[in-house]
Amino acid sequence: MPKIIIIVLMIAMIVSLGIGLYHLLKTPDDADSGDKVVKALTWRIGIWIVLFGFIFLSIKMGWITPSNSINPERFNQEQQKRIDESEGRFESENQ
Repeated sequence: MPKIIIIVLMIAMIVSLGIGLYHLLKTPDDADSGDKVVKALTWRIGIWIVLFGFIFLSIKMGWITPSNSINPERFNQEQQKRIDESEGRFESENQ
């Protein structure tokens, strides 16, 4: 479920960015003072803040787990295991 929420927030950011781009490129009307571009980009920044807050909360609550690149201890253990396995294969091929 958290991954779905993250994907929805990212899609909302892209939509907001597209709306801002549309209003930036369209020919301005007399009634349009450019506020729509600013509002769209403000929404995108707000969505970005909510997204990062949700990601940090999800990691803290254990709903999602970061990859091994964030946890160097686990990364080093798994890398060492792979190295040991590859050395074992290499030694058996040479004998």
